[in-house]
Amino acid sequence: MKDEIEGKRLVLIVTCRAGSEEWCEEEIGNVLFHKDYEIMVLRTRYPGLLMVYSSRLEPEEAYRYARSYEYGFVEKIVPAERILYYPHSINPDRLEKAVDSLLEEKKLSSKIRLKMKIRGRRGLSPVLWKNILKILGKHGLRHDPDSQVCLYVEGIDDLLVLGIAEC
Repeated sequence: MKDEIEGKRLVLIVTCRAGSEEWCEEEIGNVLFHKDYEIMVLRTRYPGLLMVYSSRLEPEEAYRYARSYEYGFVEKIVPAERILYYPHSINPDRLEKAVDSLLEEKKLSSKIRLKMKIRGRRGLSPVLWKNILKILGKHGLRHDPDSQVCLYVEGIDDLLVLGIAEC
């Protein structure tokens, strides 16, 4: 997977039910087309997982705009606010810097829900979970399954995409 394609950067991760990718691709593409007529919505090798690329929209702007619509097939929209490339293993310092900068930018209060989905890398989830909880604690945040704000961690082969959004 790539975080840049043809001069466009990854701005959103979108999920839908497996088998509904074509409809999901059309729904999100039609909505974002009004903001960027060159938007690219690409399917991945993982069922129900799409990646949205834009040359005009920032992840937060794309997320706000995409979330303002109702969908029949789109299930989850995650802004790609921080992207780490890890061909061999996760660099803990780079992970900490990425999470730190995202948390500082968002100025969150005391709780957040950590939601993680790792695809294509066995055994990575527990390591990431432990490291990210430690980073959250450093910022005075704790994981709360009832929080309405989520820190999404989406692993797609050798990309790790981080975004803070509504749960």
